[in-house]
Amino acid sequence: MKKICRLLGLNYVWWHWRWLNFKRRITDSFSAGRSPSRGSSAGRSICRCGALAGAGQRRCAVCGERLPSAAGRALRGILGSAGLGRAPVTGVLATAIILDFLAQAAMGGAEGILRPGVIALLRSGALETQLVAMGQWWRLLTCIFVHIGIIHLLFNLSALFSVSRFLEPEIGSSRFLALFLLTGIAGSASSYALRGEVVMAGASGALFGLIGFSVAFYRRQGGTAARSIQAFMLRWAAYGFLFGLMVRADNIAHAGGFGAGFLIGSIMEIRSDQRARLAPLWNALAAVLLGAALLSFVLLIRTPLPIP
Repeated sequence: MKKICRLLGLNYVWWHWRWLNFKRRITDSFSAGRSPSRGSSAGRSICRCGALAGAGQRRCAVCGERLPSAAGRALRGILGSAGLGRAPVTGVLATAIILDFLAQAAMGGAEGILRPGVIALLRSGALETQLVAMGQWWRLLTCIFVHIGIIHLLFNLSALFSVSRFLEPEIGSSRFLALFLLTGIAGSASSYALRGEVVMAGASGALFGLIGFSVAFYRRQGGTAARSIQAFMLRWAAYGFLFGLMVRADNIAHAGGFGAGFLIGSIMEIRSDQRARLAPLWNALAAVLLGAALLSFVLLIRTPLPIP
């Protein structure tokens, strides 16, 4: 790990701390779902109705529902630890990001896993200002799913899981998908407009969009828990921008995503009756953005890369 960080010019102590903190959250997620009775009795499980079932019991004695197998309980624990049990869109986004990275690694070889070349990045969908100016607008979308090396990928996935665990269940999957894609586009568009010639990739703009949204949304929501989330997100934003300066990340994209997220968080409905009334609008917007993302990858695959 030290050699990898030295090779990439990263701070080993900071990244090691982030890895230990991530492992601690995973461990806490597993232990939080266990009751004393369940932990002390091997093979026992809890039904969806809340009743405790005995070891080897296949159906709940209270409601008659079929109980999950040991493999099913393990899978549910893994998904729950990543927040995917209650955040299905996060699972879809993470899968798309990982598949894009695997395709990139296949094109760039073993060395590309740590330090991918420019050609592999562009073929995977990275943003390049001249290509966008030539009409390849879809790179404003595809670049959100491209990552520059395995460390970049793991860090952004960890951040995505951390935020989506509470945010997607809070606002709903359609709103979360629309928020992620809109702020991601805002981040890449800001980088394209303000940075000049650049190759840009990563979900950081969308992640900062989720942070900016949370700051505005939970400020409006009020309450002790909401204020705690808002304060945490403000600190995370400050650390993120500072870290971006240290590693020369694209803070322009971060700022663009954060600003777009803050704007959406300032206007998104909070009351349940308003949410129900505007749900069809958000569903339609999410469907349009999802269609645009799929179309972008189709165009990326079908359009040859102009290599001199």
